[in-house]
Amino acid sequence: MRIPKFWRRFEGDVEKPDGGALHVFAWGWSESSAGEADAHARERFQSMQQRVSSGLDLPKGYGYGSRPVREQILREMTGAGGSVDALLTRNTYGSVVLNAARAMFIDVDAAGAAARALDQVRGALPAAGLGSVRLYRTAGGFRLLATDRTFTPGSSEAEAAMRAVGADPQFVQLCKVQDSFRARLTPKPWRVGHPAPPGDFPRDAHVQRAFDEWLQKYDRAAASKATCQFVETIGGDSVDPDVAPILALHDDQTKATTGLPLA
Repeated sequence: MRIPKFWRRFEGDVEKPDGGALHVFAWGWSESSAGEADAHARERFQSMQQRVSSGLDLPKGYGYGSRPVREQILREMTGAGGSVDALLTRNTYGSVVLNAARAMFIDVDAAGAAARALDQVRGALPAAGLGSVRLYRTAGGFRLLATDRTFTPGSSEAEAAMRAVGADPQFVQLCKVQDSFRARLTPKPWRVGHPAPPGDFPRDAHVQRAFDEWLQKYDRAAASKATCQFVETIGGDSVDPDVAPILALHDDQTKATTGLPLA
């Protein structure tokens, strides 16, 4: 999985061709060391500096799925052979996300009546070429988990299955870029009447204190809500041994079988 552990920011003023100055910052990342992340940030800053000095525009923002997302790694799950099977991260708006190396989750946004949307998802499964699948309802649609075998993120097989059931193209791209399958485990804060968290990861000491206070309130607000609700198993109930612990963690953390209201 390509989910960097280390992030560093480098910034400075860059001279423009008209003699003015532009303040520029760049993020660098690394899966192995802070020093490597720092070097990467400086390298990206220099690239931006050259563009500004040449009178070229800087890229506006960054596209969802065009490079790794900047998320704090909270927990690592290893398999029987010692390989990393999953990482739990906290996304930009404070929710916990499960990033699975081989257990394929597919989120599908639903439009229209819930019953009709559910029938559409069911009807799309044969074309997806999936075997045993657990189907969940989310606040915005549905979630699928293929349980009888594992998949390779970014493979033609995985992407074809995702597209067949109507997954968001940006979600498909992000899974490919990060070499993992993603499933949000805790509610979006505004769905539990809570604001977005202060600052972005990595936070300085002052902002971190404010975030810690935010997190305590968010956890209390989210405790009585489920992120998804288990609906049914389709195609049999076979569960691959490598998928089983991911399934157990997902259903526990999302409160999928508790009957709590969705958020």
